[in-house]
Amino acid sequence: MIDPETNLFIYEMRKDLPQLLPNMPNTMIGVWNEEDFSYVFFSEPEDEYIERLCSDLDMSVSCRHEMKYKDWQEGLPNLGLSISGVTFVPGPKLDQTDNFIVLDPSVVFGDGNHPTTQTCVEFLVEILRTGRIKSVLDLGCGSGILALTAARLGCRKVVAVDKNRLAVQATKRNVLLNEFEAIIEVREGETRIFLDDQYDLILANLPFSVLRDMVVLKDTSSKKAWIVSGINADQAAVLKTLFVEQNFVITRERITSPWVTFVAAKQKYWSELFDETTF
Repeated sequence: MIDPETNLFIYEMRKDLPQLLPNMPNTMIGVWNEEDFSYVFFSEPEDEYIERLCSDLDMSVSCRHEMKYKDWQEGLPNLGLSISGVTFVPGPKLDQTDNFIVLDPSVVFGDGNHPTTQTCVEFLVEILRTGRIKSVLDLGCGSGILALTAARLGCRKVVAVDKNRLAVQATKRNVLLNEFEAIIEVREGETRIFLDDQYDLILANLPFSVLRDMVVLKDTSSKKAWIVSGINADQAAVLKTLFVEQNFVITRERITSPWVTFVAAKQKYWSELFDETTF
């Protein structure tokens, strides 16, 4: 767990970097690739190392940021953050309830404070309380917060996937902290290659371009239900149309401007879960 007062030194580069860099100093926290940018995190300034790296890889630093960890991640309050009856805590406590999850987000997305994370958790809790969801695929797992929620609420098979090794490392740590090794499998790779297997529920809090490319894949129509987030209203309209064209119904939607989260499900499957079709 990173102390809120820890200084972060972040080097931003306009190029995808490999997840494992040569001769990495022990102050390095990790590499985060996002579209055409890479962010390298350190707990101490490493200007000389980055200068050598740039020379070896023929690249340059776009920006260098220095900030407190608490300014990068809002973090969890000492008493935890509760969402729909699930409490996320920063470390083990003696007075924890059954529905607690120990969460260390490191520097990756998923500390529970973002509206898209919260609405995904809310819909996930609602669906899991039926007791009929046996398998979940979490695409773009970040800190693993959604996968951990699924495991805590009784799902017996969870696969958490992210293309960023830093996210995979954070999720694996959180799996160990909560002793979910027998339930959650953590994988590194592109999201679309994990859609071949069957799951009761797909979790996808992802950028619009990634979601759009996945929804049109042939394997999408064989899935039972999706929770989709990370998009604005216009993007949601496009995705909902694509889901409906593949015989899904939009069963739930929640807007926390500018973010939209919705549930797409096969009508018969949703009716079996909740004895209803659409909202």
